[in-house]
Amino acid sequence: MGKVRTLTTVALSLMASAGAGQTPLPPVGCLIQPLDVVDLASPVAGLVSEVLVERGDHVTTGQRIAQFDTALEVVELDAARARASNTHAIAAAESRLAFREDMAIRMARLADRNAISDTDADEARMEADTARQALEEARVALRVAQIDVQAAAARLDRKILRSPIDGLVTSRSVSPGEFRDGDDPVVTIARIDRLRVEAYVPLEYYPALSIGDVVQIIPEAPIGGRHTAYITVIDQVFDAASATLGIVMELPNPDLTMPAGLRCEVSFGDG
Repeated sequence: MGKVRTLTTVALSLMASAGAGQTPLPPVGCLIQPLDVVDLASPVAGLVSEVLVERGDHVTTGQRIAQFDTALEVVELDAARARASNTHAIAAAESRLAFREDMAIRMARLADRNAISDTDADEARMEADTARQALEEARVALRVAQIDVQAAAARLDRKILRSPIDGLVTSRSVSPGEFRDGDDPVVTIARIDRLRVEAYVPLEYYPALSIGDVVQIIPEAPIGGRHTAYITVIDQVFDAASATLGIVMELPNPDLTMPAGLRCEVSFGDG
C-alpha cells in the first residue's frame, strides 16, 4: 500500500504542476507493429485443394486465400437446387384442389336439390379441405428445399477461406494435398495500412498526455525519418513495479512503405 500511495502522490503532484510551463517531454522507446494480425484457419476440417497466395502477397478483404476439397459439398448443393426447382408437386396439388373444390360445389348443389345425401356433400367438402392442406404441405416442402439450398451453399462456402482484412501475408503454413483441422492456421495476415505503435512512458508523463495528441514516430535505421501518429490509448492502470504506463499510437501507412516490427522513438513534440 505504501508504494501505491507514493505513486498516487507523485501523479497528483505532477498533475498540479502540469500547467506550469514545463519543458517538452523527452522521447521514449517504442515498437511499431501491425494494426491487426489474423491467423486464418478453416472452420471445418478437410483436405486442402489449393492455396492461392504466397508469403509477401498483398490481399484485400474478401479475397480467396485457400480452398478445401469441396466435391461432396458441390454435389449436395446441386441436389438441393434440383429439389428447390421442382414445382411438380405443387402443380399436382393445385390441380387436385381445383378438381375437389369443383366437386364439392357440385355435390353441395345436388344436396340442396335432395339429389344426394348431405353426407355425400360433406364428404366432398372434406376431400376439398384435404386437397387444400396437401397443397400447403407441398408449398412448405418447396420452401424447406429452398432453405436447404442456402444451407448447402453455406457448407460449401465454409470450405473457401477468404481474407477478413486488407493486409500482407506474413506466413503460409500449408500446401495443397495436406489435411487441416479447424485449429491449424493456413496463413497469417497482417494489416499494415495503419500501424500500431506501443510505448511505456514514466508516470510523470501522464498529466501531459491526452487521447488524440499528435506525436512523431522516429523508426530505427535504415528507415528513419519522422512520421506523424496520434495517441489512441492511454492506460488507466499504472505499473507500480516500473512506475510506467502504457500508451498506444496509430500510425497511418496508406502507401505501405513503413514496415512493421521496427524499434522506434516517440517524440512528444511536433517539430
